[in-house]
Amino acid sequence: MNGQTPLPGTRVRIGLTDRPGDEAVVRVIAVPQRDMIHGGRLSPALAPFAEALLVDVTVSGTTLLPGAWVEREVLDRGAPLSPTPVTAADLRPPAVIAGTADETVLCWGETVWPLDLGGVVAIPDSGRAAPHPLSRLRRLVLVAAGRRAEIALTLWRDPDFEIPWQDVRLLPRAAAWFELAQVPPGMRYADAERAQGVGRARPRP
Repeated sequence: MNGQTPLPGTRVRIGLTDRPGDEAVVRVIAVPQRDMIHGGRLSPALAPFAEALLVDVTVSGTTLLPGAWVEREVLDRGAPLSPTPVTAADLRPPAVIAGTADETVLCWGETVWPLDLGGVVAIPDSGRAAPHPLSRLRRLVLVAAGRRAEIALTLWRDPDFEIPWQDVRLLPRAAAWFELAQVPPGMRYADAERAQGVGRARPRP
């Protein structure tokens, strides 16, 4: 896949561990600079992911990560599979924390929701959201699958460890962040886009 911008629906298989058959399927949902441009520009909320790919990840037919920002190496190092169609309903980007202690926001894809943290919570540089390399994506999938004990890194194996900031939806108390941001209960991402007047990205098969 080197040298090409992958189309929505492009899929690869990645190994989760060294055990044969222990694998996940990564599917491209969108390429921000091609599929999520509105009015000739990319939303500031997506700026940290301008060079990333939006993907979903499934294991044994179950979607464990409905949306994740990954580096291109994930596709380059995976084993190609036949593509599958992608629809606008598959656009389910991560929700990440951004800003400063004084002006913090929850960026859910292209939508932005102010967070009142009272100026006392600082986001450490190490926790700033960034596209996942293959190694971190594997760990995220294992966490999402309830397989923390199989992760080599001690910190990630700790059941009390909350994956900081990379995707609020992966945190055990994710709903609390959405409540703090005053996202209406039960709101889907498509509803959030409409509420904030964000133009829908339309992935192409």
